[in-house]
Amino acid sequence: MLFSIPIAYYVKGFSLEMSVKVGPLFNLGAFVLLGCIPTLIIHSSHYWRNKNLKLYIDEDNGLITIDQEQKLQYDLASLECTEHLALSKKRNEDGKFRIITPWSNYSYIKIKTRDQKVYKISSTVINSEDFPVELTEKKYTFWPTLF
Repeated sequence: MLFSIPIAYYVKGFSLEMSVKVGPLFNLGAFVLLGCIPTLIIHSSHYWRNKNLKLYIDEDNGLITIDQEQKLQYDLASLECTEHLALSKKRNEDGKFRIITPWSNYSYIKIKTRDQKVYKISSTVINSEDFPVELTEKKYTFWPTLF
């Protein structure tokens, strides 16, 4: 509202009364366009990519079973895991200011096995704190989608 009314008044040439009426509509449109639609896209990518994924973790025996198209079992120690996070999460490490986005809580873990198979497991399935394998690397991206 702080910016939309002056933009409508000075840039578009609306009267003050009309600017006050148009300002909330502009804000609502900006919220949907910049907040809801990107979040919906990223959430749907995480959902569709991991829709049929079943993950069984046996910490006692050190095994993980990944059941997606076929059921495969791997030794936890043999996995190479990379966490892909939203860029806003990097500010916890380097202290620089980064804007928190609506999709800041989305991330995924990329698992590479010894037989060179790659799995991407969404944070909607398992959180990185709950994952029993130590993550070897963290990568940051503005938009951590699974496409």
